[in-house]
Amino acid sequence: MLSVVPVMVTVLALPVAQHPDGPPAAAAAASSPNVLLIVTDDQTYENFNRDLMPTVFSELVDQGVTFDRAYVNDALCCPSRVQILTGLNEHHSGIDNQVTRSSRPTFVQALHDQGYRTSIAGKYLNSDTCDPRPEFDQWVCASAPPSSYSLVDPYMNINGTWNQLSGYTTDIQADFTKTFIESTPVDQPFFAMYSPTSPHLPANDPRCASNPVADHRPPSYFEDTASSGKPAYMARGPLGALEVEQYDHQHTVMTQATNCLDGSVGTVLASLGSRAANTIVIYLSDNGYLYGEHRRNAKKLPYEEAVHVPMVIRYPGAVPTTAPFATDALVGNIDVAPTIAELVGFDWKVDGRSLVPLLTTAASTVRDAFLIEGCQGAVYPCDPNPLLYVQSEAPVRPSGGHHAG
Repeated sequence: MLSVVPVMVTVLALPVAQHPDGPPAAAAAASSPNVLLIVTDDQTYENFNRDLMPTVFSELVDQGVTFDRAYVNDALCCPSRVQILTGLNEHHSGIDNQVTRSSRPTFVQALHDQGYRTSIAGKYLNSDTCDPRPEFDQWVCASAPPSSYSLVDPYMNINGTWNQLSGYTTDIQADFTKTFIESTPVDQPFFAMYSPTSPHLPANDPRCASNPVADHRPPSYFEDTASSGKPAYMARGPLGALEVEQYDHQHTVMTQATNCLDGSVGTVLASLGSRAANTIVIYLSDNGYLYGEHRRNAKKLPYEEAVHVPMVIRYPGAVPTTAPFATDALVGNIDVAPTIAELVGFDWKVDGRSLVPLLTTAASTVRDAFLIEGCQGAVYPCDPNPLLYVQSEAPVRPSGGHHAG
């Protein structure tokens, strides 16, 4: 049974947990690049824009490389996050649901073994217990029980102890990350993962609740999935009035939460100070979301709205901040691990591809197809067979059967 200590905490500069196995096996050079990984939760590609996130755009998009065609191998939180941390496709990671625990090595372990000081503040894996993991020197973990991803007064496991904190979740997690970065010795590289549970529902941050949000009615919202040759699991009649109301509410609050998240990300980025020049910053979402498109809600479907995600990399060591650019190269969440590995200087041979050639403009593409997969039935009831879809040179939408491309 989960043991929760109901303590109201307002001071965030808590002691950092020590690695139980003693000091790392190797010491990283002071010149090794720092790594800041920002993973948002259920943020759609549509909700990644300058109006909603002016700080992220001015600090990252306007100073780095924006990947306009970034996809996730599986549009579900836990499988996607395993893919980010390992670089493995779902059929190799073995994680196709929200409950199976991963045993695959992560690049965070590799960084820690090389002497990096490491931290996570926010969501780790849905299937994990939220107990501290030895590869993280600072552990600030949020999980659904008991907090239900509330963006106000969250419960979090802080280096092994559950606490209820007072304030806004995204700010609290940002402050833990900020304190960690600023307290790391200048002669030691760090890895910090800021993974706020936002804009994931309930998306109940009240600070942006008055922001107007237009009704979400893209062309796919009106798609006839009952008679257009879709797979059987996709066929259904028009949305009912209550469904429309529910999905509109979700779209509104999640859009508003995205706007509030922008300032928290800004806090983390500002904490880099002069270290920004030697810090790899990667920003992406774990998956998108459907608000009634294709007559469906939530995620876990191989449609653009669920699998297409925002992704930006800022690293002055490879791309001058005065020369930002966008690329339509086909990339994915499985590319994060091998990209970090190459920039730091160690081997990580996985399914993903290093994006360094794109950053340096040595290449204009790293692949001509991207695998999208998902096992249905473990969490979402529908077709018992795995879904396998391939993104080709132009984004595609499945039109029938179990293959598109």
